[in-house]
Amino acid sequence: MMSKLYTFSDYDKYMSLRPDFEMWLIMVYFLRPFIMKISTIQMGRGTKSASVSGLKDMVYPNDFGFFIAFLATIPVILLLIAYMKRKPGASELVRKIWRNGRNLLVVAAVLNVIIIFVPFLLDLTHSINMLGWAQLAIAIFIIFYLYKTQRVKDVFADFPKDDPETAGK
Repeated sequence: MMSKLYTFSDYDKYMSLRPDFEMWLIMVYFLRPFIMKISTIQMGRGTKSASVSGLKDMVYPNDFGFFIAFLATIPVILLLIAYMKRKPGASELVRKIWRNGRNLLVVAAVLNVIIIFVPFLLDLTHSINMLGWAQLAIAIFIIFYLYKTQRVKDVFADFPKDDPETAGK
């Protein structure tokens, strides 16, 4: 359903509203453990040099936090898979994942908050560094953005309509 709020280019080939730049930025932000792992392997060429491990240690002070960060990417990965399969004739599971996209992103944000505090609470680290506090502020901002932005609501409410010819097949 096309709205006067959005331009024609805001829709995909199935006339469903596409995620905007900010939503893609949020998903990339939540995928940073994968991005960091790939970039540290690339920079260190598979070996663990001091500078490469220092980058990881700055963001994730211990391996437990890094492991939790990988788990926190699962909701975003589910959402990306649903986005790739977002077309007429998609399964009910894909549709359900997509309809719950905002909730999945909020879960990812909450998991990112847990990542900051669990190592501290388990006494694996003695303090929360400045980067941790910045990540907390970003997670809170993301949750606020996800609940207050009409575009986010509209994107996850929109799914391509089934083609009447292929709906019965």
